[in-house]
Amino acid sequence: MTSEYIDDYILDEMAREYATEIITELEDGDDPLDKAHEYADGSQWAIYYYRAHELCANCNTDNGEMYLEETGTPKDVTYNNLAATIAYGEIYHRICVAISDIQHTT
Repeated sequence: MTSEYIDDYILDEMAREYATEIITELEDGDDPLDKAHEYADGSQWAIYYYRAHELCANCNTDNGEMYLEETGTPKDVTYNNLAATIAYGEIYHRICVAISDIQHTT
C-alpha cells in the first residue's frame, strides 16, 4: 500500500496488508516477527524523514514511543532520527498485532 497521506486508519490497513503478505509468504522455520521487522524497516513511513514526521503528527505513536524508550535513543540523535525510530516502532508494533490477530483467527 502506497499512500501520500497517513492516519491511524490507513496505518492499521497497511499493517494488516503487510501481516497478510508475511503470513502468506512464510516458509518452514521463518519467524513472522523477523519478517515484520523487514517490512517496518523498509516502509516509506520509516525511511523517509518527512514521511516519518507525517506519521508522528497524524497517528497515535504510543507504541512507537515505547519502542524508543525500550531501545534507547539512536546514536546520532536528531529530530529526524527520533521521528524515524518512533515511526518504525509504531509500524512494527501494528504489524505484529495484525500477525497475532491473523494467527488467532485461523
